[in-house]
Amino acid sequence: MKNMKRIIALLLSVVMLFALVACGPKEQDNDDQQGNNDDQQGESGFPTMTWKLGASGGETSTWIIAGKHFAELMSEKTNGAITVECYGMDQLYGGNQVDGIQGVIDGTTDVDIHSNLIYASFSDKFSVVSLPFLFNNTDEVDAVLDGEGGAALAKILEEDYGLHFMGMGENGFRHVSNNKNAIVTPADMKNLKIRVAGSKVLMEAYKAWGADFTTANWSEVYTGLQTGTYDGQENPVPAMDSSAIQEVQKYVTYWTGSYDCLMFTMNGNLWNSLSPDLQAIVTECAADTMEYQRKINREADEGMLAKWESENGVEIHYLTDEEAAAFKELSAPVYDYYANLLVSDCGMSAEEATAFLAAFGVEVNL
Repeated sequence: MKNMKRIIALLLSVVMLFALVACGPKEQDNDDQQGNNDDQQGESGFPTMTWKLGASGGETSTWIIAGKHFAELMSEKTNGAITVECYGMDQLYGGNQVDGIQGVIDGTTDVDIHSNLIYASFSDKFSVVSLPFLFNNTDEVDAVLDGEGGAALAKILEEDYGLHFMGMGENGFRHVSNNKNAIVTPADMKNLKIRVAGSKVLMEAYKAWGADFTTANWSEVYTGLQTGTYDGQENPVPAMDSSAIQEVQKYVTYWTGSYDCLMFTMNGNLWNSLSPDLQAIVTECAADTMEYQRKINREADEGMLAKWESENGVEIHYLTDEEAAAFKELSAPVYDYYANLLVSDCGMSAEEATAFLAAFGVEVNL
């Protein structure tokens, strides 16, 4: 009996030993798994992600400079959890600007900077910003686009295209250049073949001013000007400079004939997947980025124009208020044309079109 008791005691000891061994490693495995989750989340606690940012501007454009600024801010605020890769000249889409916007809608790219005129390929509602002589200066621009006008465009982006609007940037006032003569009066536009961005509003404006307008992909414009396919083009100064347009143009008229904004967006599904804390960081960094972009864009004009004059021999004419009055008078029918376009092509009622234009300070009778 004593031997039997010893055997039972020994067996119980062995069972208890195995139980302890089995419990020990299981507890350690849980600790290891939790540690891996921490590594995946990063030191900040945010998930590690890489976002692609697309834009039409080149590497030296304020579009890409702003994109890289956003990338730095996001990395800093998330302790490196979020990486933003910037792709200029719509290189992910073979240089096609419209495909660049479609990419952020579809989620092929995550973040996007494109101008309202490129968005006009999707809807003429976005052309409202570029109505001729809508703004006299950047103070008026900011009052409208940081106010009711910008809110109206943000609503369209979010409701019609599923994009999250993050802020308003600036491509700038679109100045006209050419190789034949200085443009001071509408008569100077006559018979000039001007490459115009693919906007019905811009084309209607240049038609009213007497130019022979055409459209073409931006990637083709430099060669077209160089070979004489086009006499001129119209764009903001930084956009022209980043593509070396000053090398193939002799005259520039600096005016407020048309304005072009940039819209900073994020794919809607990506935005909705982010935690409230990360959304707050994105919002903060985006606001900082667009403020920075507008600042450097506006500071660029003076230095670039002086360089064009001294190094490239470009003649710059700064249109006076009196000279601009003649162009403004010819522009009046463009407003009626656009108001009717909102109803006929964009599906707005007369009341909706009137309210939409009122957000931009435009009064019409429909």
